[in-house]
Amino acid sequence: MAQFWINLNFALYLTAFGWALIRNFNFNIILVGVIYLAPLIPLGLTPENADRFLLVSFFNTIFGIIELIIFVVTVKPTDVTFDKPFFVQLFGHALPIGAALIGLSYAARMTGIPVSPGELAIILTLFVLGSVMRVVAVRQLGSLAFKFDITFRDKQTLKTDQLYGLVRHPSYTAMMVVILAYAMTTHSFMIAMIGLLTAWFGFQFRIHYEEKALAEQYGEEYEQFRARTGMWLPRPGKL
Repeated sequence: MAQFWINLNFALYLTAFGWALIRNFNFNIILVGVIYLAPLIPLGLTPENADRFLLVSFFNTIFGIIELIIFVVTVKPTDVTFDKPFFVQLFGHALPIGAALIGLSYAARMTGIPVSPGELAIILTLFVLGSVMRVVAVRQLGSLAFKFDITFRDKQTLKTDQLYGLVRHPSYTAMMVVILAYAMTTHSFMIAMIGLLTAWFGFQFRIHYEEKALAEQYGEEYEQFRARTGMWLPRPGKL
């Protein structure tokens, strides 16, 4: 039964990946698609690792499709420039996060320790919470402002309300919650910490350049926004 679901998830994700490429063929969607496809390869299942292999299979199918849809809707043809800033973000931001997701997925797939009911409840709660928050944060920001490259489109304004009134980067916070779910699935403190720190580095790298660009674009308006909101979590008294 486990092999059936793993094969089905692989086929479902391949279908979604193909649809995304037809709708909006570009390098960013290829990159995102491959990051979530790699851990879905239906090889290596054993009776011992079936629990965690299945979790990885469902996580990458569900969250991978979410990310594909987000990038199909938000990526514009002019966003993929292949210039120096693009490669800076690729190697400093995207690849560390991708490496963390793939590494944590494969570490979990190879773990033969059964998932306890309590562990499963925590992992699923984190995954659902992070996934929903990711979708809500991207939707609130809008397709005009959400993008891989740090660029500003015509009519784009600074988002300072809803989730963004509490946290400056709620979509990144949401992804870190999802990655925490992946990390817990490995059942290894050391591997989990390596994966979390690798992903955190990628996001902090992005945030450094993004906030610098936002300050240049919006000036005092952004400085005031940054002063009253937390980077990852709400400031005390904001909730």
